[in-house]
Amino acid sequence: MKKMFLKYIFPLYIPIMITIIGVTTAFFGSIVTILGFTPGVDKNNNVGYQIGKFWARLNMTFTGTRIVVTGMEKIERNLSYVVMSNHQSLFDVWAIISRLPLSLRWVMKIELRSIPFFGIGCEKLGQIYVDRSNPLNARRCLDDAKSKIAAGASVVFFPEGARSDDGRLQAFKKGGFHMAIDTETPILPITVNGGRFALPKGHPFKMKPGKMEIIIHDTIEIKGLSIDDMDMLIGKVREVIEGSLDLDYGRLF
Repeated sequence: MKKMFLKYIFPLYIPIMITIIGVTTAFFGSIVTILGFTPGVDKNNNVGYQIGKFWARLNMTFTGTRIVVTGMEKIERNLSYVVMSNHQSLFDVWAIISRLPLSLRWVMKIELRSIPFFGIGCEKLGQIYVDRSNPLNARRCLDDAKSKIAAGASVVFFPEGARSDDGRLQAFKKGGFHMAIDTETPILPITVNGGRFALPKGHPFKMKPGKMEIIIHDTIEIKGLSIDDMDMLIGKVREVIEGSLDLDYGRLF
């Protein structure tokens, strides 16, 4: 019965759900944009970020996707982190925003800036756009991320740089590790499972009301490390994230 529902009934709901998500994105994106353009109303983006958390949680509810979080006690809410996660699905972003009790800023590819309401809303929330084809812009991006950490926020990187096609980890890029070493900010590794079944890469009309899992790992301290330790640090973070990767988690049939 469940298999029949997912194959034949739920797909009828998907266009409605996509429309609802578009409406919520336009509505909350407009509010955040207005806040961002109003001097002194939301100086540190805290109000806007709480709106963003509500938007992410609301959209995950509309999709019917359940999220289980383990290791929440490992987060010290008064600290800043460089959060690093694997990346399988666009749902990873909503899951992390809605569940992690941190003020998060994201490093996002510049192409997302052009999405109506979403792009400018993210900019007004203090998110960081990077043009990977422009080395100077990429450097400015890291400097911007450093300023966010100095102001008490945590910065999220998907070190793979893009979603994985099969769920397995791809090669890690070095930008986030450079920033962690430069600012001596601890890295908070997390593993996200299940997103690739809830919303497969490149197939929005194949989304399913599945389940996702966020596993929060022990922090990795950076103090005392230098650029010479980069390869060691990348290997350590990769080993931690990959150790909890479950490629079958959330599989429906």
